[in-house]
Amino acid sequence: MILKVENISFSYPSKKQVFNQISFQLLPGEIISIIGPSGTGKSTLLKCLAGQLSLDEGEVYIEGDKLIDPKELLKPGHPEIALVNQLFELDDYFTAYENISNHLHHLPQEEREKFTQELLEVFELKEVADLKSKNISGGEKQRLSMACALAKESRCLLLDEPFVHFDVHLHKKIGTYLRKLVEIRKMGVILVTHNGEEALSWSDRILLMREGKITNTYTPHQAYFKPKNLFEGRFFGELNSIYIEGNQVLFRPISFSETPNDNFSRKVEVDFVDSYFRGVFYANYFKIRKGKEIVLYSKNELSNTKVIYV
Repeated sequence: MILKVENISFSYPSKKQVFNQISFQLLPGEIISIIGPSGTGKSTLLKCLAGQLSLDEGEVYIEGDKLIDPKELLKPGHPEIALVNQLFELDDYFTAYENISNHLHHLPQEEREKFTQELLEVFELKEVADLKSKNISGGEKQRLSMACALAKESRCLLLDEPFVHFDVHLHKKIGTYLRKLVEIRKMGVILVTHNGEEALSWSDRILLMREGKITNTYTPHQAYFKPKNLFEGRFFGELNSIYIEGNQVLFRPISFSETPNDNFSRKVEVDFVDSYFRGVFYANYFKIRKGKEIVLYSKNELSNTKVIYV
């Protein structure tokens, strides 16, 4: 086990409680995503896990060792826990190359150079390798900050909205590299994100956080197809909510059939409203009883559809 979090709580000096009685474990080679609405304490939780803020109660253990209260340290934090957030903790007067390389003094010179060049290439920083970090863009600083965190070869990596400035190409490239590195090193990663698709793509487990508490834990498949409620399910894409015989039924826009079968047997009458082309599919909007709207995905427009089964 890399990280063990036991009943931790945190409040600001104003006595406003940010989160309460949070517990979970992070295993070697595992990526956990924490997702939830803004203001629920996700970023503050990462700072506490990184040993930067003092807890009100509870304990955090890194590979069996209790995390020391930052008040008892000259420099808050732990060498085996790396936090990447929007603060970009870089040395402004070192180049991008030097910022990475300076974390690799534990390696022989040849390996140090090879790993530095690898990170510069993966994070697409070669063109700014010789520029001081204070002179590169915000997006480049974010990529450099993550590259430096990986260069530290910490056992636990904490990422706070790490892909927010990345385009689709960079998101996939860096995400794939990170996943491979996690498997090779057997390190653990905790990712805080507002992007449900991101959480589905890269996570082994997803923790839903609301009003300072972990409300549910899902696998990516469960989060998408079997959310416990409408609020949590909508973090991962469009989700329909209807009532059949007084019972709420939640289903994704792909989870339906135009004919009854073993998987879809509950009949719903629908009135077509409109259809929008989204590239690889059409989003078809319908009205059901009492004017409630649902959306169904298909390869073609469903303008003639009058009945579906869910």
